[in-house]
Amino acid sequence: MQKKKKRLQISNKIKLSSTVRMTLVLFAVVLFAFNSGRLIMNLSSKTEEISEKKELYSYKNKFSEDFHINIKDNEYVKEDEILEGQTYISDLVSTIDFNMNYQYKDSKPTDIEYSYKIETIIKAEYSNAQGAYDVLNKKEVIKEENKLKGNSKNLKIEENVTIDYAKYHQTIKSFRQEMALNLDAFLYVRLTVNTKAKVDKQNVENNYVSDFKISLGDKIALVEDNSKPETSDSIVDETTSNRLAKVNVKAIIINTIFMIIGIVIFKEVLTKTEKLNTIKNEYKLELNRILKSCENKLIQIEDLKQIDIENATRVKDIYQLLKLSDEALVPIYCYIKDEPDNVAYFIVNKYEKSYIYILRKS
Repeated sequence: MQKKKKRLQISNKIKLSSTVRMTLVLFAVVLFAFNSGRLIMNLSSKTEEISEKKELYSYKNKFSEDFHINIKDNEYVKEDEILEGQTYISDLVSTIDFNMNYQYKDSKPTDIEYSYKIETIIKAEYSNAQGAYDVLNKKEVIKEENKLKGNSKNLKIEENVTIDYAKYHQTIKSFRQEMALNLDAFLYVRLTVNTKAKVDKQNVENNYVSDFKISLGDKIALVEDNSKPETSDSIVDETTSNRLAKVNVKAIIINTIFMIIGIVIFKEVLTKTEKLNTIKNEYKLELNRILKSCENKLIQIEDLKQIDIENATRVKDIYQLLKLSDEALVPIYCYIKDEPDNVAYFIVNKYEKSYIYILRKS
């Protein structure tokens, strides 16, 4: 029996499912394309818009105040017994003396227009299950000035005023009694300052309001100074200009590296992997196992006529052929017929005698 000796070629390529293989290819293409685009952008000459901010003018409102509680003549508490921060009995308070100090400070002396006023505000609120309602909002101007002009360097306001607390307190008590309402009421004492400066043809307007709050109509007078001791603001000139953007060398290097990685992945997937064909029946599973186990001994023949099937001794499994091959130091010849036949012949010639194993699709 003439045999054309040809060692069976079994692929050494990595087998991947079509989904994984396609995903790797697409990843490589996207990686290359994205970084190519970024590289072109980074290499292209372009300009960038630069914003520059310059402070033209800044200013501060500085405020401080102190007060003194004056007590009515009574046999219980003497005025000289009142300490700072002490709780006050409302019915014993007569008047409150305020010393208010305001100063306008700016980054450069400027001609300025300003006005200020001192006022009291009585606010009363009624609350029930449906919500809270303002039922009284009464203002009284204590001191009001017309518009003044001056220089910001010397803009200072110092005012001493006396507030008739007993009058406001009694107003709320009477209001409660006549209206039969349970109210939360407060007396606000406020200094309001308005300024207007002109800087580089821009009007810089400023409004400052102090906030001093005292409870009314209750047994105890609670005093709160909520004024901000300092507030500030500024005007800024923002200019934009265009300049040639710097070449980002680091980005160019990174884009180039990722482009190379994309090329390498693409090449490796195409040349070193192959599509994994899922074996769907026992015949192909067994054939694949035999080819793997006999890989170093197999020699493929191209014509079934080279095998004397009728005179060959049948063996029950491939392991008997392997044993005979090892004993006689001879190869295993094979002939594989693909679909639709799906049959494989394996034969060993030992000492003028042939042994054959036939694998068929069941």
